Amino acid sequence: METFLGELGTVGHWLGSVLGALVGLVLLVAMAWLIATAVRRVLGVPVGWFRSVLVALLMVLSTNVVFDTVIRQVTGGDRGVLSESSVPAALVLVLIALLWIFGLGTALLMILEMVVPTGMLPNPVTWAAGLRSGWARNRRYRQVVGVFLRHGLGANLRGLGRRADDQGSWATTARALRRALEDSGITFVKLGQNLSARSDLLPEEVIRELSRLQSEVAPEPWGSIRGALSRSLGRDPLEVFDWVDEQPLAAASVAQVHRARLRDGTEVVLKVQRPGAVEEVTRDTDIVVRICRWLQHNTTWGKSLRILDLGRGFTRSLAEELDYHGEAANMRDMAAALSGHNIAVPAVYPEYSSRRLLVMDYLPGTPVGRAGPRLDALGPSVRRRLARELATSVMRQIMDDGIFHADLHPGNVMLLGEAQYTRLGLLDFGSVGRLDPRSQQQLVMVFASIERNDARLLSDALVELLGRPDQLDDRHLEREVGELLVRYRGGLRGGSASRLFGSLMRLILDHRFAVPKEVAAALRSLGGMEGTLKLIDPELEVVEAARELGAEMLRDRFSPGSLKDTATTALLDVLPIAAQLPRRVNRIADDLQAGRLSVNVRLLGDRDDRRYVTWLFQQVVVSILAGFCVLGGIVLLAFGEGGPAMTTYMTWHTAFGYIVLFAGFVLSLRTVALVMQRPGPEETPE
Repeated sequence: METFLGELGTVGHWLGSVLGALVGLVLLVAMAWLIATAVRRVLGVPVGWFRSVLVALLMVLSTNVVFDTVIRQVTGGDRGVLSESSVPAALVLVLIALLWIFGLGTALLMILEMVVPTGMLPNPVTWAAGLRSGWARNRRYRQVVGVFLRHGLGANLRGLGRRADDQGSWATTARALRRALEDSGITFVKLGQNLSARSDLLPEEVIRELSRLQSEVAPEPWGSIRGALSRSLGRDPLEVFDWVDEQPLAAASVAQVHRARLRDGTEVVLKVQRPGAVEEVTRDTDIVVRICRWLQHNTTWGKSLRILDLGRGFTRSLAEELDYHGEAANMRDMAAALSGHNIAVPAVYPEYSSRRLLVMDYLPGTPVGRAGPRLDALGPSVRRRLARELATSVMRQIMDDGIFHADLHPGNVMLLGEAQYTRLGLLDFGSVGRLDPRSQQQLVMVFASIERNDARLLSDALVELLGRPDQLDDRHLEREVGELLVRYRGGLRGGSASRLFGSLMRLILDHRFAVPKEVAAALRSLGGMEGTLKLIDPELEVVEAARELGAEMLRDRFSPGSLKDTATTALLDVLPIAAQLPRRVNRIADDLQAGRLSVNVRLLGDRDDRRYVTWLFQQVVVSILAGFCVLGGIVLLAFGEGGPAMTTYMTWHTAFGYIVLFAGFVLSLRTVALVMQRPGPEETPE
């Protein structure tokens, strides 16, 4: 029994110790949290909570040493003797010590904020949560870099800037790049496909090699595709469709296309996102940006192409393409815009579509890229008609409709029908651009100035279209524009359309114009369709056709009817102002004659100006108070030895000097913090 009671007492003692430790820990954390809140309020700037609590814990833990020192000061070294008369002195010393612990801790926190500002390093909680995913991402990054190095791209990519004119080097690197992209997964195949449409930036050897990625992608097994269909539909595919072809019509990097038949007999195609595509793309887009950053920092051609901006733009567009709701909306808008054109757009079935599944009409035809025999069987007149219809449609999409297909490579243009009834259809509406009316009008002026070979007009049109960059040299811009027009022998009358638009884009970037992505997409679409047009009709002079179409559209824009509509629109804008103008002029004249005319000027009428002045006034007031307190504290410390003694080593005047100096010290810290954190348009100083 005694043994049992002894063990019970031991357990109770252990539980009491644990409970006491837990209570102490809770009190410690609560006190640290309160001190951290006070420190943040004193500084008046948004400092990270983790570092604030950490500094507050150091303050709390240092109080034990401070209390021991205070007791020794008051008792003369004998900690066991504290007379009643010594209590006020002890309390004052404790207060001074606590205040200076608080002040020094605040200074430490501000130094941390100056050296490593909040947000520069990841939050420890976020870092711990993302440690596992970061490890997987780094492993994937090493894997991708290993693939590129295994294909010999390390030395080749570095040397391209020194061998930019060596076609053999470009061809070798292009083959290695294509194989590396194929071995690296979905995201990198998609990257290669996007780059294959950038004939304005990359050599012909690279474009030709990367174009093979458009069709040479291994299909996903039917079992995994069927599972993806079931998840998207919420039921077995055969409950919705009469029949689904297990062999894909096309296998792209992100999706596969299968033929199917609805219950009512309608022939459709299913664009099914590959299982795991979203997860893989999300992981790999960060790697793409890292690789682009390395290429821009370590290769001359990467710097000249600004490949980091290209990589970031690619990751944004790819994220949008992974949501098929957006593509379905694009198809509906394009169908409405092309209703008057002889170009087919498949209809969408929204009741069966989802974010990862797109159900649309089946277009019975052949992609232009694989339609060589069918095109050869057509007569020259039919081929010429088809090419002109496509070119006219694209230009009218951009200039008139304001919505256009931005990825017209040969795999996205279908050849439909037979013989003289042949027409074209469009596929893959994941990349569709939109232009506002003002941009459309300015693009018309750009093409008009190119056609007229007018460097000054083209320079002005570019500034109107893209906005004026800071420190733009107008004469330098006009001179380079003139050289570009001379190089292509009179605008659209000579040279290659893709090279012309590519050179124009590089000139725009060299002069630091901020190019809206939709304007860049329009120029790429016009330059990129040249390859497709040449496949349809090799005899077609693309630049001559573009010149004729552009001239025709310009005539339409400046026809009497169009000018009348433009004038009517402008008049409607001006009419309300014009109707009120006589009355306002008469009122001003009456006030001027009677001496009642006055001008009311509001200083600091803008909210941001008032906020800035408030911040500046606060900084001045705090600085003055800090200066007075520091000066007063120093005077009391220097000349306070003659006051009444508080302890053996300190007078009451000196103690008060330490308190005043503390106030000046804290106010000085706040002044520095205010200088570090000037309020922006949406910030209000505390």
